[in-house]
Amino acid sequence: MNRLTLRLKSSVRGHVSLRGAVPDRWLELTRAEMAAWPIEVDRRPATIEQVFDVSDGSRSQWRLQGDLKQCEFVGAGMRSGDIVVEASVGDYLASGMRGGSVVVQGDAGAYAASSLRGGKVIIEGNVGPYAAAAAPNQSRGMADGELIIHGNADQWLASRMRRGLVVVHGDVASGCATRMIAGTLAICGRVAMPIGSGMARGTLLLLDPQESYLNEGLLGFTPPSPCQLSFLPLLLQQMAPYLPASLANEIGNSRWHRCLGDRAELGLGEVLLRQAIEHPQSARLNPS
Repeated sequence: MNRLTLRLKSSVRGHVSLRGAVPDRWLELTRAEMAAWPIEVDRRPATIEQVFDVSDGSRSQWRLQGDLKQCEFVGAGMRSGDIVVEASVGDYLASGMRGGSVVVQGDAGAYAASSLRGGKVIIEGNVGPYAAAAAPNQSRGMADGELIIHGNADQWLASRMRRGLVVVHGDVASGCATRMIAGTLAICGRVAMPIGSGMARGTLLLLDPQESYLNEGLLGFTPPSPCQLSFLPLLLQQMAPYLPASLANEIGNSRWHRCLGDRAELGLGEVLLRQAIEHPQSARLNPS
């Protein structure tokens, strides 16, 4: 069966909240009940049919279309199902989601996957601040699941993260892993300081770190020291499907350096800095 399609009407203005409108709550609804489902526009009551054009299809598989940057809470609280967003989307994408999958073929706003509890979220563009962090009025961030960001991430990524896996293909702004409690965060691009402030536990992998980080280390952490960790090959194997293909193919040829911290906290968090091993042939071709 085709996906159920919701296309935002071009006449709609204002912030559209889709909180509570998720596949697992629509499985048994008739088309009339779907059309009358309550949502909000600028905090005023509205219904799905007032805001979206609906093309019927599988209740468990949705497609969202239109100019969706004004749409918030897409997939928030979802327990099962599959949502594909064929555009950029607003704040609180998949906030508190517990299962299923969400794919965004564009950018996402602030608090994407905040307080995520399970499932998989893939964002093919960039993401705003506080991704995988604690949602407002929540004490802890992402607690399980997977968040894959193909673009760049704004400030405070994975703040107060508790468990789960976050992979970023691009660059990350300052404040990532602040007060991180546990979990795994892998960054393929460059990262701005500060990093890991107040980090208690967890693993942060910098797969293309600045040279200064390898030479001088990170503020609040022990100096980088060469390491061979027994769990690392298994962790890299788990992450490989989510990495850029070029990096996934060469990551086995790497040296690793480890920093422990934040020393102002428990000091049990770790930052693993990857250093690529240059093959002898490429070294001859590039003597510099």
